[in-house]
Formats: sequence, C-alpha cells, structure tokens
Amino acid sequence: MRSIKKPIVIVGAGFGGMTVASNLKRLNPSLPILVVDSEAKFMFKPLMYEVLSEELSMWESAPEFSSIFSNLGITFLRNCLTKIRFDEKILEFSDDLNIGYEFLILCTGSVSNSFSVKGVDENCYFFNNLNDLKKLKSFLQKFQNNKTKKKLFVIGAGPSGVEIACKINDIYKNKFDISIVERSNEILGRNKIFNREEAEKALERRKINVFLNSTVQEISDQKISILDDSEIKDLDQDVVIWTAGIKPNLPYIDEQVTQKDGRILVNKKFQIDNFLNAFAIGDISIIKGMEDLPLTAQVAMQQGNHLANNIQLLFEERDLLPFDFEDNGEMISLGIGEASISALGVTLSGKLAFKARRLIYASKMPDIGKSLKSTASWLFQIKSTMNNSINKNP
Repeated sequence: MRSIKKPIVIVGAGFGGMTVASNLKRLNPSLPILVVDSEAKFMFKPLMYEVLSEELSMWESAPEFSSIFSNLGITFLRNCLTKIRFDEKILEFSDDLNIGYEFLILCTGSVSNSFSVKGVDENCYFFNNLNDLKKLKSFLQKFQNNKTKKKLFVIGAGPSGVEIACKINDIYKNKFDISIVERSNEILGRNKIFNREEAEKALERRKINVFLNSTVQEISDQKISILDDSEIKDLDQDVVIWTAGIKPNLPYIDEQVTQKDGRILVNKKFQIDNFLNAFAIGDISIIKGMEDLPLTAQVAMQQGNHLANNIQLLFEERDLLPFDFEDNGEMISLGIGEASISALGVTLSGKLAFKARRLIYASKMPDIGKSLKSTASWLFQIKSTMNNSINKNP
C-alpha cells in the first residue's frame, strides 16, 4: 500500500469537492485531506429557490464547512487560491500562504457569465451563490407592500430562470409583471421533454410572459434592450435577474495546462495533461471525448465519487478506471410546493413531486446533525402525503 507525506488538497468545496472528500475519507480514513474554499458555508444550490421563498430555512441548505468537515475528520481552510506551481506541487494562497500537496483536486465550480453584454454587471441581480441569494431577497422584500406592479425580467429560460420566475410569482403575488427572455426557440432546451411541458404549463398558469428567439443587447438602470425578430425593443424594467449562463471559476492556471472552451482539459480519469498527480472535476473541467456533459450537480457528484475510487486505486497501486456518466434524470421546482421529475423512466409532477424532490435532495445533503434533523422532518411530510394519496386511490 502506497503512503504519502504531504496531504491531498481539494480546492473547492461544492458538490464535486464535497463528494470526493467525504468518499476518500470513507475509503481510506488515515489519508491526510485538506479542503480549501473561499466561502464559509456550503450552498446546496438546487434548494436556493426554497430558501428564497422561505419554504426552507438558511441552516437547512447552507451548513458551515467547518462543521461538515470536522465531523468527517477532514481539515478545512478558508482561503483563496491565487496560483498553482504544478512543477513544484505548491499552491499559493492569499496572505502569502504556500501549501505543498501530494495530489491536487481542483473543483472550484462556476460563476455567472454576463457574456460581455453592456450593463449586466451594473444593473442585474444574479442567483448563483449565497451572496446573490441574500442580495436578491433583500431587494425584492422592498416591494412587499407595493400597490402597483413592477416589471421584472428574468434573462435565460434554463432551469434556474424558470424556477426563480415561478417562485417569485408565488411569493409576491400581483407585485410583479414577470417576463422571461430566452435567445433560443424554447424554454429548457437541454432538459427532459416532460419537465419542459410541465414548466410551460406552470408559466402559463402564472401568466409569466416568455420572449423566445430574443437576445439582450443592453441593460440600463431603467431599460432593457432586446433584439426580437430583427427588431430592437427598449422595454421599461424595475428588476432584472440574470440567469443566462455560467463560466468556469478558474484559479490562475499555468500555461502548460491545456484548456478547451475556457475549461481545464482532462482525460477520462480526470487527470490534467502533463501533471498526472493533479485532477479537475465539475464545472471547471472538460473531459476528452465527453465534451457534452451538462454542468450539473449530478455530474459533479458522480465525478467526485469516481475520482475518490480512482485515488484509492492509486494507493493500492492499481490502474485507474475511466469515468462513465449515468443519467439519473432531473428535477425542477415549479413554484411554491410544486415540482416536476423525470427520472429513470418515471415522471411525476405537482405536490407529490415536490415532496419527492425534497427527499432526494435531503439524502444528498452533507452528513451533519442539522441536516439530519431537516431530513427527518421532510421524511415525515412525504410519508404523510404519500399515505394520503394511497388512501384516496386504493
């Protein structure tokens, strides 16, 4: 069995980093593991919409990293990576901190992408992290007692755009005239057909406007300029939420590291070319021959689990195995207390889908006391709902 003198350093504690760290510790409890992240809390992003609507409390979806990793027997450091010296196997952090590593795992996730559209950074709200959530929620609450409808635009009709539009409509009934702007010819273009159809129904019931084949040209503090059918329209706006895309949150990367489409190119074992003791997973990586993998939590967690097994194989001096993604389906929130699920040949929508979605996500939460209490409460709610459904439909 191989031994190491320096730690395995995991930079980034999102879904990929959390999964690889916890599984590595389970497979090999004696391994020295250091996890570094610039944030203090883990944000379970699929549940951010429920925190916005106060269906969930903040502690249920954003536990402290220090608590999570302490319970796992893993060292956590809050700091910001500034440079990687791959040849020397040294990481440079802020405050002039340098750390050596035996193996390096990069999984720093993604940030919002404005695509260089004029006015986005200055005049839009985002919904990609805990700070975005707090800022948006604080701003929207100012309109709670407003007597006239304000014009709210959501840019991007992917899952995030559709989910946030439905939630805001249900939270602030009759407070906003909501529109979604999408550059393609349909909403949820990369999602399951059943979920797309359910989302279309949800938007129609809520009278949420959808501009398809429309591209944002510019956003000012009072206007949004949209190119629609070769015609530029200048529309009044009071709030714009940008969910149109993300980009890799890359640390400083050595020129020797190959990139593709702005992401680190890795082989099917997640190894970085020229530096086989360094790995990259999640949104910042792109796998040779698997370039079309979606940038989702499901992919990041499967990659984290596979990488943990591969690193254990390294210690056992066995060959690494290539990654193979298994599509387990998808879930989408469609307003308060409603969702749609399309997974493994099963489709479900409405309130029962919302309960099932919560149960599934609860099982994925970090294994700490508070999340277990939350999971238990969700389980009782779901069991009661399912029992009632069975009793009504024997």
